[in-house]
Amino acid sequence: MPDIFDMQSSDYDDITDKTGFESQRLQLERADQHFAALDADQQVRARCSIWWRDTAKLNGSTTGAIGHYAATDAQYGEAVLQHALRELKHRRCDIAVGPLDGNTWRNYRFITERGDAKPFFLEPDNPDEWPLHFDNAGFSTLAHYVSEINPDMANRQPELGSLREKFASLGVQINPVDVDDPVDDMAGIYRVVCESFRTSFMYTPLDIDSYCSLYEPMLMQVDPSLILVAKQAGEVVGFILAPPDFLQLKYQHQMDAIVIKTVAVLPQKEYSGLGRVLIVDCLKNAINMGFTTAISALMHVQNRSQKISSDCAGPMRAYALFAKEL
Repeated sequence: MPDIFDMQSSDYDDITDKTGFESQRLQLERADQHFAALDADQQVRARCSIWWRDTAKLNGSTTGAIGHYAATDAQYGEAVLQHALRELKHRRCDIAVGPLDGNTWRNYRFITERGDAKPFFLEPDNPDEWPLHFDNAGFSTLAHYVSEINPDMANRQPELGSLREKFASLGVQINPVDVDDPVDDMAGIYRVVCESFRTSFMYTPLDIDSYCSLYEPMLMQVDPSLILVAKQAGEVVGFILAPPDFLQLKYQHQMDAIVIKTVAVLPQKEYSGLGRVLIVDCLKNAINMGFTTAISALMHVQNRSQKISSDCAGPMRAYALFAKEL
């Protein structure tokens, strides 16, 4: 049985981590504890972090998160997972959930059905054997997610019917985010995200400063025509974020795809259908910029966005989140 050690970021100064871990993430993502399995040469062969503070509730049960997972082989990986499970049980968690880097604002989920498509911008990736490590450690699938691809967005778009007229009559206007003075737009987007996602699966609150630190850098990377904000009487009521697939430059030395990362609207009934209008307007802008393909990214299979996407896109990738009762 491999030896498991509690690790801190400073410990990485004296060892070699074969899993490619960036030790500063221990501090940036505030893991409550980190474990590593070392071989006889004191090299890290598997590691994970755990969180038990401020984690999501699941059907009233207390969850502990297992994230930052990596392993060079199953033996070391399963050993570090079993150690993490014992520690979360000691911390009085009812259920362990992973891979989850603390909360769903960060990386989570494993690819379980890869397909032929290359990885895309903002997509988590993992070796195909890592889900088996969780399976062998006694985890079962908790939730399913998909990404879908529309290779001909000029001719395949969601149907709007009378939705555009509806929102025009309500005084809703859709425009690019204000990158010159983004404070008000970011505050409005944050409010929409909190209200629209608060009942979502595994949701945990995030303060506005942390949210802005995650997404404001995107304003410097992405053309504002691909970050649209819907406003009513000057207040943000919905938005869409669809950056280019920057990873295409690595694989194809060109970019013809956008990644529809987030579509969110206020949950009040009067805004039903606004997500479709935001998507169509964003696709139009992308087409005018020369893009031909849209990836609808990382959708829970029961989300409304997945139902909209399926009208005009096909399967691309499948993912899963796992859990184990403690």
